[in-house]
Parts: sequence; structure tokens; C-alpha cells
Amino acid sequence: MLNDTKIKQLKPRDKMYRMADHSGLCIEVRPNGSKHWRFRYRFLGKASMLSLGEYPVVSLATARQKTIDQKTLLDQNIDPAKYRLEEKEQAKLKSESTFKDIALEWYEVKKNKRSESFRLTVEKAFARDLFPAFGSKDLKTITPHDVLRMQKDTIKRVSKQMNHGTGESTAIRNRQLVNSIFNYAIANLRCESNPAISLGQTVERPPKQTARPLTSDEKSRFNSALKNSRSTEMVKNSILLLLYSMMRSIEVCRLRWEWIDLENRLITIPPATKEQLDQGERNIKMNRTHLVPISDQIFKILETQKLQSNDEYVFCSVFNKSKIMNKTTINRALGSMGFEFTAHDFRATASTLLHEAGYSSEWIELQLAHVDKNAVRGTYNHAQNLDERRKMMQDWADMVDGWKQ
Repeated sequence: MLNDTKIKQLKPRDKMYRMADHSGLCIEVRPNGSKHWRFRYRFLGKASMLSLGEYPVVSLATARQKTIDQKTLLDQNIDPAKYRLEEKEQAKLKSESTFKDIALEWYEVKKNKRSESFRLTVEKAFARDLFPAFGSKDLKTITPHDVLRMQKDTIKRVSKQMNHGTGESTAIRNRQLVNSIFNYAIANLRCESNPAISLGQTVERPPKQTARPLTSDEKSRFNSALKNSRSTEMVKNSILLLLYSMMRSIEVCRLRWEWIDLENRLITIPPATKEQLDQGERNIKMNRTHLVPISDQIFKILETQKLQSNDEYVFCSVFNKSKIMNKTTINRALGSMGFEFTAHDFRATASTLLHEAGYSSEWIELQLAHVDKNAVRGTYNHAQNLDERRKMMQDWADMVDGWKQ
């Protein structure tokens, strides 16, 4: 058996060693000279060891009492190591954690697997609405009333800003973030209830504005307005390519040079890789191969862009050529030109005018990258009627050029 004199006389060696007391208690001497109590036991036939603290902070008498406590648990068929882990988890659950602490912890887990757009949205929500509302409050004290008030404050904030809507969509998105954060907290034993879970119908989402074709007046003013716009040539080119190609804004912003075959006059947008999907990114909305014939007008734009974009993307940020163009840039440029339509309305315009011109609805839908309801047919349809679609895309570009005041 050990005593204090024997323990004090134990000297460090090159390797860690242990000296036994009794009933499974021993002291571990490490090469740095520190001494630690260990309790060795067997549970369900499996050998285990439990730390009981460092000597002399934990005295010999205290270590022996702790040994008795562990043996009492074993007599009750309780694994001391598992019991200690459960105690720690309960202590963590009872400890005070602010909403901001848990929200940032949740964000660290999520951010590397989500898109840059998601990350920016979350960071803005934290800074503008969630942390000002209850970031410093203990997570367990946040009530449904707090979440409701946050939603109302969000609506007020957004509605005061020009051209940012009435705020309902932002408030709903904020509530969904709060819901996800509390679900994470519950799963990690940081709290026991979610104050946002029953508030799904407390804010009504505003009617979604569907895309519309440009009016005759808007078409007649478009080319002149774009020519006289103060936007950079790159932004003007992105608007024109978006219009000529019938692509979506995000698809134009993410357009890569490696997808472009100028010799065969064809843009081939591939499905996203697994790595892209893990980060919440897609090259095209429905993640299928999409072919865009290159008209004379698109060819000219691409030749111009070769001189001013980076080596990877056709359109890069106005302020940082190493990054892609922000998808909001195009709509902001259209707004600065005095138009009330959005880039998405270009697609509705193309669909309307090409149908009126007698083109096949199937070709138009293929060019808009709308998904075929038949999944198998939709997988292979992207290459069908390519010659006919080439002519259609050239005719469409010529129609756009013919919009004169």
C-alpha cells in the first residue's frame, strides 16, 4: 500500500510507470514528474482505467474515497467511465450557453459544406437580425415570443430599405435558421426545447413574382439604354450574353472557359462534381448537362471577354478579377438603367417571342434547361435537335438586335 512518504519519493523515469495501492487504485508517474491517480477495473469482462485526478491536488485519502465510489457503481452494474461521461453531458446541458455561442458553433459545422451564397446569407442574418435580437441571451431562456419579435423587427428593418421588398421572406429565412440552430443544440444536449418549432405559420410569405416578358416599350429602349449605361464593358457583356443565351444569371456568372468550344460554337455546361454538390454549388439549376449553341453575337462577346476576364471564368468580379461576378450585379445594372424587370424576365421574353415565331416548344424548353418530366428522356434530351436549336438561337439573337426605338 502507498503512503504520502512513498508517493513523494517516487522519481520520474524515462518512461511512465505505475505503483499500486489497493482495490484497483494506483498512481501513475510520468517522465515530467507529474503524478496522477488511476482506477483500474473490469466491467462486463472488459478491462478499463479511469482518471481520478492529479496528486497532490487529489490526496491519497481522497483518491481512496473516489475508488470506493467507483466500486459502488460497479456493484450497481454501472460502468464508472460511462457514468462520468453522462455526468459531464448533464453538466454541459445545465451550463449557460448564449445563442451566439451555439449559433457560431453550428455555423462552423455547416459552412464548409455549403455555398458561398449560403455563408453570406447566414453571416448577414447573424449580424443584422439574430444576434441583435437575442445573441447574448442564455439559449435556454429564449422563448417563442423572442423569435416572434425578431421576425417583426426583421420585417420592419427590411421594409425601410428601398428595393429590398417588405421583409417577410427574410423573416421566414431567419426563423428557419433559428430552428436549425436549436435543433443542433438539442441534438448536442445544449438545451431541451426549440422555441421556433411551432412558429411556421406566423409570417405569410408574399406572393412569388413570376417572370414576365418585356413590354414593347422596354424592348424598344433596351439596346439604347444598355449602350449608354455607365456599367463596365464586362457587365454589359454579361447582360447581353444572358439575354442571347437564355441562361440563368447564376449560370452566366459561373460560366467557365473550359466549357466553351469556340471552334464548334458550343457551350457545354456539365453537371456539378460531388465536391461542388457537397459545398451546395451547382453549375446549372437541375444539375444536368446543358448545351448552348453559340450565335454570332455570343461569339463576339466571348472573344471580347478573353481580353478582360480571368483564366477560369468568363465573367469575373468588377472589383476582384480572381473571383466570379456576383449574381446580383446584373439586376443592379438593369435597375440603374431605369428598368423594373429582372434578368430572369429575359427567359420569359425569349420563350414568348420564340413560341410566337413558331418554334417547337420542346426546343425552347430544352434551351431554357427546363427538366423533362420523363427522367430518363430528360437525361439524354440535352443533345436533341441541336442543328435546329442553333438556327433558333441565331434567330433569337437577331430578334434582340432588332429591338429599336
